Order: sequence, then C-alpha cells, then structure tokens
Amino acid sequence: MRNIVFTLGCGVVACLAGILIYIYNKPPRSLVSEAGIPVTATELYAQFSADHLQANEVYLNKVVQVSGQVLTIKDTRYAGRIVVLNTGDPLFGIACTLNRLPSTARQVKTGEKITIKGICSGYVSHVMLTNSCLIN
Repeated sequence: MRNIVFTLGCGVVACLAGILIYIYNKPPRSLVSEAGIPVTATELYAQFSADHLQANEVYLNKVVQVSGQVLTIKDTRYAGRIVVLNTGDPLFGIACTLNRLPSTARQVKTGEKITIKGICSGYVSHVMLTNSCLIN
C-alpha cells in the first residue's frame, strides 16, 4: 500500500512539474495578428483615473492600440525600453514596455507622435502596457 501511495505521489509531482515547465516556456502573445482597441493616451488615462475597476473590465489583458506623444524614454537593463506617453498629467502617463527591437529598428524621439500596440496590464500610477510594439 505504501509503494502505491508513493508512486502516485511521484506521478502527481511529475505531472505538475511538466505543466509548470510548459507554462514557463510558452511564447508571448503575438500582437501583429490581433486587432487592438484604438484609444488615445489621454482618453485611456482619463478612464483609468476616473474609475479603474470599470476600465479594468474593458482593457485588462486585452490588446490596446494607443496613440499619443512621447513624454520620456527609459532604457532599463531588465525590462528593455520603456516609452511613456503624455496624458496631460505632469506626473503620470501610459508606460509601454517595448519588445526587444533589432538595432535597425526606427528610434523613437521625445515629443514625437506615435502609435503603440500592447497588452494592458493594469493601472498603478501609470497605465501599463506590456509586450508592446510600434505601429508607426
């Protein structure tokens, strides 16, 4: 009886390990084929700052296509390049973490009007877009 319980326990642990390895190695979503919800940076920030629970129902974990003016650009070691779009609020904006880009990719400049497509991951002080890519 003891051997049966031990064998079943090892089997369950092995199955869980396999599932975790599969989830960890799953590639990120491809945003190229998905249609994004078109919105401006100002509108998106206004909706989240007015009622973030309602905005989460509309935008959370969905592809959003945001257009706006670049406020700042930050290069970080681990997250890569983060572009913050202007929302009219001097302290907060739309923070878009760009995918790793090849060196031949177009460089974004502060003050430039751009459109970014990314997955909305919520609102802390900035509205966060992850896995983002430049549209134009």
